[in-house]
Amino acid sequence: MSYIALYRKWRPLVFDDVVEQEHVVKTLRYSVTTGRIAHAYLFCGTRGTGKTTMAKIFSRAINCLNPQNGDPCNECEICRAVLSDSSLDVVEIDAASNNSVDNVREIRDEVIYAPSQAKYKVYIIDEVHMLSTGAFNALLKTLEEPPAHVVFILATTDPQKLPATILSRCQRFDFRRITVESMMERLDTIARESGVNLQREASRLIARLSDGALRDAISILDQCMSTGSKDISYDDVLSIVGIVNDSFIGDMFDAVSSRDINKVLGLVETLVNSGKDITQFVSDFIMYFRNVLICSISKNPAEVIEAPTEVIRRMQDQSKAYTKLELTYIIKELSALESSLKWASHPRIMLEVALIKLCELNINVDESNIMDRLSLLESRINSADFAMRKVEVPGADADKVPWLDTDNRQTNAGSRIDNADGGQDVSSGGEKKAPEKAAKPAKSAKSAGKALKVWDEVLNELKSMGRMVVYTNLLDAKAVELDEKRVGILFKEGSGFCKMILSKAENQEVIETVIRKKLGRQVRVKCLDEDDLTENAAVEESPEEDEFIAKAQDIAGRLDVPINIIDE
Repeated sequence: MSYIALYRKWRPLVFDDVVEQEHVVKTLRYSVTTGRIAHAYLFCGTRGTGKTTMAKIFSRAINCLNPQNGDPCNECEICRAVLSDSSLDVVEIDAASNNSVDNVREIRDEVIYAPSQAKYKVYIIDEVHMLSTGAFNALLKTLEEPPAHVVFILATTDPQKLPATILSRCQRFDFRRITVESMMERLDTIARESGVNLQREASRLIARLSDGALRDAISILDQCMSTGSKDISYDDVLSIVGIVNDSFIGDMFDAVSSRDINKVLGLVETLVNSGKDITQFVSDFIMYFRNVLICSISKNPAEVIEAPTEVIRRMQDQSKAYTKLELTYIIKELSALESSLKWASHPRIMLEVALIKLCELNINVDESNIMDRLSLLESRINSADFAMRKVEVPGADADKVPWLDTDNRQTNAGSRIDNADGGQDVSSGGEKKAPEKAAKPAKSAKSAGKALKVWDEVLNELKSMGRMVVYTNLLDAKAVELDEKRVGILFKEGSGFCKMILSKAENQEVIETVIRKKLGRQVRVKCLDEDDLTENAAVEESPEEDEFIAKAQDIAGRLDVPINIIDE
């Protein structure tokens, strides 16, 4: 006889062998013992949780000649026929390949005939969500009022794709994911009966990789046993499934947290040369950062994290390298990388760029400052005081950056006044003079721009739009007009995280849209630190441009012609 895969060989034959799913077992067993057999059942759940297995056991149990406490005996003529797939009364249909109206019409035409041997004629339709709309419509009437000798068992991984008219005609049972501990117990039993020593850590790793699907776990064990080894270790499983171990991922974490780019690139080289899947590594790296985050929060991380004790201890030490907010940000960045890798032509390059970005990450977050800001924001909301923009944060230096006087006062009484009829300057004595080249004042924080008058209105508009993330991060910021086309958003020292959030393209676009609406002209927004105000202010004209403008004004003064110079 040809080799039978382990998941088929070890498929449960009675309800007691089913791993977990007690809520389904209890109901079906009671139905068998009391004879309360419904005409249609719907088994829902992810792959490998026992839907088809339960359907096969139930089909034998309701037809068994010698049932034992609701279980089939698996020894009578009918049970043996069903187990060997030779029974005409238990029909298993794959809806993925038999999804047309004609296939359903064949079922509808056959159900009128009585079963040949068994008490019930059972139709097990697997992956029923694959049926076409026409097939569902053809099945409706038969499913609602089938003959008394017919039982339908529908199995699907996507119940949301079934029409409501089908769902309402079935008794629905939702199959849960199998827990790691239950899976480990089943794997140990299979390995022991097969004469193989499965180490505890190897068993746990297989159970964790299978993601709640027992069939996947048994298939991985089958693959490990195919190597011929009688002792399966943790490293054996790693080499079979093609993932890296926790030690390698921990080394990568240390390299990123210490900002050692050379070591990071060396580890990526090792990863690629060993033939590991980059997407799988990123997924494991995300899980590792999640576990580190759990270690920084939980007092008993071993209750939440599925990992060896020494690995958890290392994660607890590594959790000190980042704040909780930084770990959350890194997880989001890696999750975005994982999504983009599905369509990437050069996944290695994308991984290297992402890791280098994480190495250069500099989130300057003062958590106490954030808590103070949130507390103040909450008190302002409760007092319905939404008009104020400036928030006095305890410990913050409110006078760090001097702000400009928005009245645009003249520096002296003899400054130039535009004359409507001549366009020339008039001195304090009333005598016309040719315009002289004014000395350019030295740029400073005070002369870099003027405060944005509509800033309060901008904040209120953002709040009314529901842009609370943008609004709250702008509460401690100030705005200045760098020039006619640029507005600078200035952040105090220690507000690096707020600046990082608002520097994102989507948030910057929202701010620009509101400011343009209030000012009535096109402007661009630039996020700056207060210390950067001087160097990032309006760009100074070159000496050549200054000389050209001065000559143009001199000529216009001599000819008594008004001139208006517009800098595009």
